[in-house]
Amino acid sequence: MILLSCSHEPVLMPDTPVVCFQEQVLPLINSNCAIPGCHSASSGEEEPPLTTYDEILNYVEPGKPNKSELYKTITANSILEESMPPKPRLKLSSYQVSLISIWILQGAPDNSCPEPPCDTLNVTFSNNISPVIDIYCKGCHSGADPSGGFSLETYDEVSVLAQNGKLFGSVSHDPLYKPMPYQSAKLSDCIVTMFRIWIDNGSLNN
Repeated sequence: MILLSCSHEPVLMPDTPVVCFQEQVLPLINSNCAIPGCHSASSGEEEPPLTTYDEILNYVEPGKPNKSELYKTITANSILEESMPPKPRLKLSSYQVSLISIWILQGAPDNSCPEPPCDTLNVTFSNNISPVIDIYCKGCHSGADPSGGFSLETYDEVSVLAQNGKLFGSVSHDPLYKPMPYQSAKLSDCIVTMFRIWIDNGSLNN
């Protein structure tokens, strides 16, 4: 949780969970910013790349979101200021913005968190599948011009790709499909297994 101080700089509450750069912030930026034509490794000087910790840290002042260029651009008013991601891509959700803000407040470390125990007994769309898609996929597969022509904004759109095999083919890195997530390592075996279980169970909106 975050509270605002009287100086308008966010303040962390003591019980705020640790945000992990490698598992949460980096894939979120890869999906929404480090894409072809924007801040990918091949973007050039006009659009500096944001694909590694060191590159991202150039636009972050640890401990101070409001003084960090990264945070200011993802929270900017697109009418008055330069905002990212640019249209027609969707702005980051309040949850995604919060992850980046908390990470900066926690000192913007290059941290990695241990994977929690793999619990596949009760896999649901809302608890297991949707959060992964929000972090790793929606940045590319949303808005008026989603990558590859595939949008993953809604359950119905995700369900179609789950039922025709494209979703699992991509996340499992089946050689017949384009591996996803883009520019990121393959999802953990546990997460891939959750996708398979959810799909095998009928890809329900549960």
